[in-house]
Amino acid sequence: MGIRKAVISAGAAFALAMAFTLVGCGSGQHEVIDQGQECSSCHSGEKQVYDVAAPSSAVQSSGTVFVKTSAEQVLVCKPIFVSQDGSKFVPEQVSSAKVADGSAQLQLSEGTWAICVNGQSVKAQLVTVSPEASEPADVEL
Repeated sequence: MGIRKAVISAGAAFALAMAFTLVGCGSGQHEVIDQGQECSSCHSGEKQVYDVAAPSSAVQSSGTVFVKTSAEQVLVCKPIFVSQDGSKFVPEQVSSAKVADGSAQLQLSEGTWAICVNGQSVKAQLVTVSPEASEPADVEL
C-alpha cells in the first residue's frame, strides 16, 4: 500500500501543478494586464522579458487593421515578450475600440502590437506596423 499511496500522491501533485500552470501564463494566451500593472497574479517574482522587433507570428500592416470578432470591444495592447522567439507574451492594454456589426477598424503607429479580445479566454493576434508594409491587415478573433 505504501507504493500505491506514493503513486496517488504524486499523481495528485502533478494534477495540481498542471492546474496552476494553465491559469494565466500556461499554454493559452496570458491574461491582459492594465498599463503599468505588475503581472503577479499567476507567477511570483520578475519574469525575464525580451525585445522582439517583429515576431514571425505577427501579421504585417501599414497601420490600418480591420478586426472581425463577435466580442463587444477590441483591446490594443503592447506585448511584453517572455520568450526569445516572441511566441509568448503578456498583453499590456494601451487602449480599446468598440466593435460595431462584428468589426472594428484600428489605426496603429509603427511597432508591434497585440490585438486582443476577452471572453472565456483571451484571444490575441500580433500585428507589426512598419513603413515597408503597404497593405492594411485583416485580423479575425
